[in-house]
Amino acid sequence: MRKPILTKIVASLAIAIVFCCCKKPTEFKEIEVPNLFSLQVPAYLKSTDKLIPFTASNIQQYQDSAGKICLLVFDTSRSIEIGTLRTFYDSMIANPVLDSAKITPVESVNVDNDSAYRSEITGIHNDVRVFGEIETIATKNRYYYMLVWSSLDRREELKPDLYKMLNSFKDLSHSKK
Repeated sequence: MRKPILTKIVASLAIAIVFCCCKKPTEFKEIEVPNLFSLQVPAYLKSTDKLIPFTASNIQQYQDSAGKICLLVFDTSRSIEIGTLRTFYDSMIANPVLDSAKITPVESVNVDNDSAYRSEITGIHNDVRVFGEIETIATKNRYYYMLVWSSLDRREELKPDLYKMLNSFKDLSHSKK
């Protein structure tokens, strides 16, 4: 009698494992801001102007239809006397818009052969606990600041997609010789 019950339990566990392990990979698309940069983003992200209250040509905004994942990209000319990449990074994180914001220590990385700083931010926004990835990049002519965020309970599920986005950044001036 115990054997059929044990067989059903094992079969149920096997089915659950198969469903958990067979997550469909995220489909990505390339976005391009002419003469500046390109970036791979999940296909479900759409351009918007609702994330911050004003629009400008140097701010790109994307979110999914439910507003559960958001991406901001700011670009600034290096001809403006900002200083070093670290100075730019520090200025961009100086006044986080999240309540109870915590930012991990900065990590130095290379993105498209350019120097970059990356860190994670957590906090509360509109009573929702959120996490985000911050990246600042110094290209030959511009500084870029990227912030991508979502609810904290989706952190582990979304991290691979967020890193793929951040690592896919391409400065379009690199290909011009």
